[in-house]
Amino acid sequence: MSETLHPEETVTTILLIRHGHTAQTEAGKLYSDPESVLTEKGHAEINALAQLLPAQKPEILLTSPSLRARATAEVIGTMTGLPVQIVEQLREWQVGEWEGRSYLEIKKEEPEVYAAWLKDPIRNAPPAGESIEQLCLRAQRHIDEISQQFAGKRVALVSHAEVIRAFLVFALGMPVENFWRISVPTASVSKVDFSNNFATLHYSGVRPCTL
Repeated sequence: MSETLHPEETVTTILLIRHGHTAQTEAGKLYSDPESVLTEKGHAEINALAQLLPAQKPEILLTSPSLRARATAEVIGTMTGLPVQIVEQLREWQVGEWEGRSYLEIKKEEPEVYAAWLKDPIRNAPPAGESIEQLCLRAQRHIDEISQQFAGKRVALVSHAEVIRAFLVFALGMPVENFWRISVPTASVSKVDFSNNFATLHYSGVRPCTL
């Protein structure tokens, strides 16, 4: 009997898709606001991305409950023929009292609070918000659940920049301190394969012009 180098594993492919452009994105605002909507530019971005996704052959379509993510997922659903499933755990980083403000505004208006957060922006949370470390733990728990629930499937997952960064940090086994070094543009897709023993990143932050 021949011996295999590695036992065969069930691989779950996850396409991590960020929603399209919003006015808050343009203004550099921190926002978890579920009511924020796509701009005209955002709709154009998503229409371009959705044209290419059928070739990726997704079988499941999940989305954050926010309006901007759901609008993105609905366009993808139309192109792929997949029903949209809303998943609460895919909501954006919760920024608490910093909602709707830019980092520069916070620095100017609350310099002591901002300076205290900046000493460890991974483990310190915005007032009444969620730390990046907490976000990454949330993402890790949920990606494990998705991999088990949809084992062997190809899953398109529409979410937010910070959530996608958290998924990628976990997938690559990166120190959480590297969180802010990952770029996740609007209307971009990252592809990761997960199994019980490994994760493989095939590409990250890719937009239609380069996919």
